[in-house]
Amino acid sequence: MRNGFYRIVQERLGKFPIGAWVPYYREKLNIGALERIRDSGINFVASSSCDEEELSLLGKAGLKILANDDRIPYANVTGILKVGEIASEIARKEGVLGIFVWDEPSPTMMDFCGAINRQVQKNREDLFGFINLHPNYSDVVRQRDGLSYEDYLEYFVSHCSPKVICYDHYPFYSDGFHAKEYFDNLASVRACCDRHGLDFWTFLQSTSFGENVIPTEAQLRFQANTSLAFGAKGVLYFTYTQVIHEENFGAALEDRFGNETPLYAYASALNRKIESIGSDLLDADYLGVRFFGNLYGEYSTAETDFTLSGGNFLVGLFTLRGERRVYLVNLDFEGEAEAVFAGSSTRRVRLAAGEGEWLSL
Repeated sequence: MRNGFYRIVQERLGKFPIGAWVPYYREKLNIGALERIRDSGINFVASSSCDEEELSLLGKAGLKILANDDRIPYANVTGILKVGEIASEIARKEGVLGIFVWDEPSPTMMDFCGAINRQVQKNREDLFGFINLHPNYSDVVRQRDGLSYEDYLEYFVSHCSPKVICYDHYPFYSDGFHAKEYFDNLASVRACCDRHGLDFWTFLQSTSFGENVIPTEAQLRFQANTSLAFGAKGVLYFTYTQVIHEENFGAALEDRFGNETPLYAYASALNRKIESIGSDLLDADYLGVRFFGNLYGEYSTAETDFTLSGGNFLVGLFTLRGERRVYLVNLDFEGEAEAVFAGSSTRRVRLAAGEGEWLSL
């Protein structure tokens, strides 16, 4: 199914969206730092402003932009009618992919965000407003105004007119992987997208903060590959560089001094693999998922005419130009596994911990 958001991505980005939040600090803005972001395989970032110098440097580095202009999220009642005019001005700038509207609004705030977003997107089919949503472990009263997570998603769609659903969920803690929250969230967003004909993006945990830990290479792969198996049409890293304007954040792909960490290499390898199949992932039509093994079977939404043995696996089911495709994921982020397909024929696929493979059937 090709929707309007697919056309925006194709025309303004031209590849599978791989983004980053907190990609740099303004005082450290330089072409070398931005080129290191691009060289990691990240192809768009959120800007800190719409300053001509900043946007020019981003363009020279080969990065597309989620443009952040304070006049948009902080439009007041009298200024909101000017938002469309401001958005058109921003959209004409080279390299702009979308316009930042709000991060993690409550339902009450969605009434205002929706008004802004409709003005951003008014008369510009080639543009989208970016609004990122709370995860399902957000506070029901303070952050979701008493709504269940499913109702929170529905309220967002009905009040904000989104062209894409984006949310953050960070599942790795000092006490381990919070599996039920993670797959509940993924399944809820997927179901909402299916009801409304929308695509979704998701953030990947790539730093430590609070009780959340820095992920291993396998855990980073696991997040991306399970999301892609559920049909995600874009991923973003939270974060690229270490957050220094708030306390208790650890290093990310870069540390506070701009040095690459092991996560930079892990993410670069992951991004190269996603990019190599990115056009297929964008064009493929999602059909459902099936879990094999003894983990998470309650989240299966589709049947298959094959079986899998050899470990715990997730299979995303797709069609691509009339052909059947699967996105196979090793759900073990501690060790490798060999998936043995049995159906009309037998096939073996060896996967590293958390690894995914895009396969033709």
